[in-house]
Amino acid sequence: METIEQTQFENVSFNVPEVLSRIRKLQEEVRDIVNANYVDFVSVNTHDVLAGLKSLETGIKELVASTSQLSVDKSNLARNDLRNYQRDLEEAMRGYKIARKLLSIHDLFESLNLAGNGFEKTAHLLGKIKTLLDEVEDPVLVDMHCFQGLILRYETEYETLINDLNAKFNELVQLQHRSFQNTKSVTIRIHRDETVLYQVVVTLLKTQHNFRTVCQFLLENVFAPVIVKPVSLICDEKSQDSSVLIQLSYQLSVGEELRPGYKTVLSNVMQIFYNLSNMNIVVSEDECLFKVLAKQMKKELCTMLIERCLERDIPGTIEGMKESTMVKDLCEFNNFLKTTNFVDGENDGLLEEYANSIDTIHQKKLCDNVLETALEIMKRESHEMVPIEDHEYQFVGSSTARQSSCMVTRTVVELKKFLDKVLAEASAHGDAANRFIKTIATILERYMVDVPMANEKLLFKIPQQSALFRNDCTYLNYWLQKNDDKLNDHCSFANISDALKACGEDIFQQQLNSQRTQMMQALGGFKLPIHLLELGTEQQRAIRQCVRQFELLKNVWQTVLPDPVYKQSLSGLIDQFLREVMKRIQSLEDITTAIGNGLVLLIDIMTETLPKLFKEQSEIHQLVKQWTKLLQLRQILCGSLVEITELWAEGKGPLTMCFSAEEIKHLVRALFQNTKQRQACIASIV
Repeated sequence: METIEQTQFENVSFNVPEVLSRIRKLQEEVRDIVNANYVDFVSVNTHDVLAGLKSLETGIKELVASTSQLSVDKSNLARNDLRNYQRDLEEAMRGYKIARKLLSIHDLFESLNLAGNGFEKTAHLLGKIKTLLDEVEDPVLVDMHCFQGLILRYETEYETLINDLNAKFNELVQLQHRSFQNTKSVTIRIHRDETVLYQVVVTLLKTQHNFRTVCQFLLENVFAPVIVKPVSLICDEKSQDSSVLIQLSYQLSVGEELRPGYKTVLSNVMQIFYNLSNMNIVVSEDECLFKVLAKQMKKELCTMLIERCLERDIPGTIEGMKESTMVKDLCEFNNFLKTTNFVDGENDGLLEEYANSIDTIHQKKLCDNVLETALEIMKRESHEMVPIEDHEYQFVGSSTARQSSCMVTRTVVELKKFLDKVLAEASAHGDAANRFIKTIATILERYMVDVPMANEKLLFKIPQQSALFRNDCTYLNYWLQKNDDKLNDHCSFANISDALKACGEDIFQQQLNSQRTQMMQALGGFKLPIHLLELGTEQQRAIRQCVRQFELLKNVWQTVLPDPVYKQSLSGLIDQFLREVMKRIQSLEDITTAIGNGLVLLIDIMTETLPKLFKEQSEIHQLVKQWTKLLQLRQILCGSLVEITELWAEGKGPLTMCFSAEEIKHLVRALFQNTKQRQACIASIV
């Protein structure tokens, strides 16, 4: 046993130096090759070196095998020598592997220059080179100047390949466009050299080329204009021709009204894809050119179709939706794209999902059109008035109260008729009912905002307009109450009803406040200073101005407002007017005969004109609280001390209805001089 191990050890001690010598020799040869090709660029034959490397590799393997079989426990000397030989061998092996890798890469580069290499073969060789360059087992490689030279050469060769491929692809698939002053023409010519086209496309796909330029051209110059503009499209695919031709021309600027319908758009897109399929090289079941294009542009194309074509063509009427075949057409178009392999795995369901949502979008569009129509009705001039009888218009109040006719604007009548139609559609189309009902709510909410805003000046300056708006709001509120059973099935309109009523009343109340302010400004001329000797034209003008104001309000309100509302509104103004006039008269400390006669004349003007503001003149007694007091004040101004005493009748006479004892005493002191009769009269007033 010891003899066998000794013999093996001697073989090792003899072979290791020889192997190391051969490695160093071959390293020198590899160094010469690398220097020649990547420093001096001189071609050197590497076949002999590669053959030597293979022979050396065989020797190394045998040597390693023989050393691994040794038992190193028998001799310390042998063990030390073996360790040294192994260390030298490992170092030499490291250099050998680097030399072999560099030589292998170089040999592959030499193969690139062989005649007859096609695009696929070249790409395959470059792929192997890239793999060797990326597999850096020894960090020394990265720092080697020659290794960086190999990387640079690879990048140059790869760029050359890509440029050649692109040039050939552009030769086989020609994409051209020309812009003129008003028009643009686009030409796509696909040559039917299927063998070369297959090689080019397959190689481009293997190099993970993204075809971004092709996608951008198709989106910008072909599909975008086809979707939004009328185009002249010619597709020439004659079997005997050597190429397929797609020609497209269109106006650069086109009016919105000339945009093509979705059917035309889908037909054109399908025709374009059908002819583009001549360049759709299929590599395998999972890989083809159209799938690569789809990953780059399908989402954008589908989005463009939806937003710039389909969206605007969804019918906005119920009749239009019944006749529309958009859902069916869109599903067929989507299936066509799948059939042509224009799929990306992520956005293939976009168009089908949109097709499934068309009915919902239609309902929304329909309701948007309903709202838009309602807003158009609201914006119409609201000067024309329409009489509304009591059976058409019921006001909130006592059910036993006699109803009267009034006026509303023709605009609100048209709006009410339109709401009737919308409500009827809601009842007839259960699936869209909720949307219709919500739209009705939106219309009424917009009415309370848009109409006052659009007619702000008229509502606050012209009394008739504010009265009409009040009636319009009440009219719409009545419509809500009338259809309460139909509306409550879907949502509550109680808040809108209250808001409508409040909106109309608020506008009308602001008008009433404005009339009060105007009246008080006019009464600024009814001044009764302490030292006044007699009334002049100023006081009479102030009274007549107020009366004239009431007469004007009668002319614009009496036939417009419901009778109860008219009576309440105007009587309130008159009541405040009389209270203010009488307060100023009662504040006088001294009423001369001339002043008294003048005040009686003013009261006569009022008693003659004010009752005429109502259809039944006698109604003024019930409607105007201060009316009786005014008549009694006239009696006091004209009466004697005896008559005043009798009218008071120790606190039981008619004067007690409107005057207090102190008020009567004050008037007596102002009207009569201080005599025993006056003292007696005052004493009786308690």
